[in-house]
Amino acid sequence: MEIIENYIPLIIVVIIWLGSATYFGRKVERHKKSIKIDNSRPVNSITLIRGVEPTNYIRSYAVVIDDKLHGVIKSGETRHFEISPGAHKIHIKIDWCRSEINTLTLNEGQNIEMICGTDYNTWQCFIMSFIKPNSFLYVRAA
Repeated sequence: MEIIENYIPLIIVVIIWLGSATYFGRKVERHKKSIKIDNSRPVNSITLIRGVEPTNYIRSYAVVIDDKLHGVIKSGETRHFEISPGAHKIHIKIDWCRSEINTLTLNEGQNIEMICGTDYNTWQCFIMSFIKPNSFLYVRAA
């Protein structure tokens, strides 16, 4: 009986951890099913699409275009950022982590569609945020 009493705090922590993982896993799945697809693509803009992923699910990514904060993008969201035609640099960031800087050229009357997120959605996310903070997130052509 004494051995069991010693493990009670550990058992409580494991139960809370498993309960949280189950709750957020189901919440992510419900969110994926409820997403409405935005097919509008305004001209002279960048359309940024963020999928639903467990890592940073409740957090927003800051969208930086030409070293200026243009807004944030939430999990499962599609955002349009109007910019002038020409060469631009884009990346996203959260805390100390960010994506690599992408250079793109927008022509007059064009829309560039890109996707963003993180490649690390397992136990690696915690470690990789410290090992590769400048490429923890990504912004890619769709």
